[in-house]
Amino acid sequence: MSSRYRVEYNLKAHRKDAFIEWIKGLIAVPFVLQTGTESGAEKLYLQYRSIFGDIERLISEKIEIDNKRISGMSLEESRLNQLVPQIGTFFTPLPLVEAFDIQERRRAICNRRMVSPSFNDIRHILNSAQILAMIKAKDLKLITFDGDVTLYEDGGSIEKGGKIVRRLISLLQRGFNVGIVTAAGYDDPERYKERLFGLCFELFSNKSMPIKQKEKLTIMGGESNYLFQYYETDQQFGFKTIDEHEWVPDFVQAWSPEDISATLDVAEECFKDLKEKLSLPPECSIIRKEKAVGIVPGFRYDKELEVNVKVQIQRETLEEMVLVIQKTLESLPAAQNIEFSCFDGGSDVWCDIGGKDVGVNILQNFYKTDSPISPSQTLHIGDQFAPKGSANDYKARSAGCTLWVASPQETYQALDDLLEGL
Repeated sequence: MSSRYRVEYNLKAHRKDAFIEWIKGLIAVPFVLQTGTESGAEKLYLQYRSIFGDIERLISEKIEIDNKRISGMSLEESRLNQLVPQIGTFFTPLPLVEAFDIQERRRAICNRRMVSPSFNDIRHILNSAQILAMIKAKDLKLITFDGDVTLYEDGGSIEKGGKIVRRLISLLQRGFNVGIVTAAGYDDPERYKERLFGLCFELFSNKSMPIKQKEKLTIMGGESNYLFQYYETDQQFGFKTIDEHEWVPDFVQAWSPEDISATLDVAEECFKDLKEKLSLPPECSIIRKEKAVGIVPGFRYDKELEVNVKVQIQRETLEEMVLVIQKTLESLPAAQNIEFSCFDGGSDVWCDIGGKDVGVNILQNFYKTDSPISPSQTLHIGDQFAPKGSANDYKARSAGCTLWVASPQETYQALDDLLEGL
């Protein structure tokens, strides 16, 4: 029952990545034909490598053709665009054959007989390829992270001695700009200090580390609405608020307060309507902020446990709310004049003004105003990259290179691979 449930759930169109599904289709054929034959693993290995080599060449061809289209030298469409119309932009070549070898050693993909290469197998191969590309280019300038499920568990924080702390500090010590681009939207920097206290404490305690390296740590809150930078004095440490005139882009400043308010008004009414129609628990509450509106679960007293426990909202209900609000706002004139993001955070649903593409782009300009950091010099690591609804990291794909992780543990591995190769 549970297996069928998971299969049916993952077949939903809004949760499928077209490029990964296309690759799965390509490598399914050799798996079916070679499994169970003599020397099957060896043949699978060679055929998989051949397929990834072909995809690698298609990506390089697409980059070349896209660059010609941008410069006006050609109107040609790449072969990869024809094969996968939903394909996005690649900012670097991807050494997929080399990446496949890495993941084959870790995951023994070719030795499996009953389970064909999966979504996660391909996701890991693509991640390794992107890391290798960054290492080979030696031009990485900015690394940004989602918060929940990327740096820490959902609803968690960075605690003293946390595994991620050493890795983030290593990035800063090597001179990289490190930004945390999160949907958590607080206008008070103290709230972020609480979430990242373990990292801040370790930075403050490290008296040998230059302050210029420490100040390369920033937080972009509410997708793209609040910018904070690490600071410290002899007695204090934390994050300071950066004045909006120093970083808000002109196109964001052009968004009228009326359009923002109208968009959030409609989203809020949708939440109220959906709360009733979907029979959400009465403990759930709708929260309206300056540039966001959302619905969050409350707490209910459990007589058996004799404690207050968080109310659970069904996964299908969370996604229904995201997709309904997204669809409603897409036809709203006011919302068409600005940018907004609808997503579920695992236990709640939010509609934010702005997006992570804007947030990453802001940091690219903030760190180097005279010569902004380019997408090929940027790496964003997050867990929500599904192509439609529920995934606010997806927009970051248009602002830089990305890694799609499923847990903080995968983030640790990715950073270890990156740091080891740089």
